[in-house]
Amino acid sequence: MSVGRFDIELLEAYVAIADTGSFTRASELLHRTQPSVSMQIKRLEHRVGKTLVKRKQPNILFTEDGQTMLNYARRIVDLVEEARQHMSVPELSGVVRVGLPEWFAKDRLQTMLCRFAMAHPSIKLEMHVGDSAMLYEKLNNDQLDVGLMIRNPADQPTRIWEEPLYWVAAKDYEIENVVPLCLFVKPCPYRQLAVSSLTAAGREFKESFVSTSVAAVCASLNSGMGVSILPAGAIAPGLRILQESDGFSDLPPMELAVYSSNADQSLAIKHLTDYLTEHVADAIMQNNPMIAGSRTKNRAAG
Repeated sequence: MSVGRFDIELLEAYVAIADTGSFTRASELLHRTQPSVSMQIKRLEHRVGKTLVKRKQPNILFTEDGQTMLNYARRIVDLVEEARQHMSVPELSGVVRVGLPEWFAKDRLQTMLCRFAMAHPSIKLEMHVGDSAMLYEKLNNDQLDVGLMIRNPADQPTRIWEEPLYWVAAKDYEIENVVPLCLFVKPCPYRQLAVSSLTAAGREFKESFVSTSVAAVCASLNSGMGVSILPAGAIAPGLRILQESDGFSDLPPMELAVYSSNADQSLAIKHLTDYLTEHVADAIMQNNPMIAGSRTKNRAAG
């Protein structure tokens, strides 16, 4: 059987569906209509002559042929993006120190940053992972050049991204009268939000676990040590989102922004700052494919 030519837009739509977990979120990511994305997948299936995707609500399932095609599609899309990066800017060199929250560092945004480095082999990329308080301190002490951080309410960055926050616990966790909290060390906006929210609701609480690590807090939750507040992208397998019926009210979204140092910036730092800013919204959307009703959005500050 002869297979037709692969259009890069069809492959981009295919990868977007895999990354977001739905046709709706893929259409938002690609700035296209949902019927348009559905039609692109049908055209891709027609080109290869095989069924690639099974539309089984609420999940998107890939056939065996679909998974094989996804592996090729992702490599092609990544290579095209790498070429675009390499050809669209002048030769860049030097060291760029970038800071990311822990839950972003393990996912798509890290892949995007590595792609940027591969497109500019003369750049040395130093990635620092930690909580926003630590990243702010490094930025202010000239130990970071650019970073994605929780927005300081006093700041008005050019662009702000929102990611949902949720009360979470282990799937088999039984709600207690005195809420045991698994928290991050001070200063942490999630800690402040947990305390203020429970106090406003008249709920008693206690600290059962404290850590600097998202992975450690998730492990404590999976062990049944209590409940916590996490951004959508940090919710690990085995955890469930607590609802109002469980006694936990909805939470305001977290605001993220890209910050850069006040020191004189090299061309490489400026281009990486622009690149990071361009891809944050995509990474947030791709980071949360299984979270229903996500309130993630991208907006200008002010």
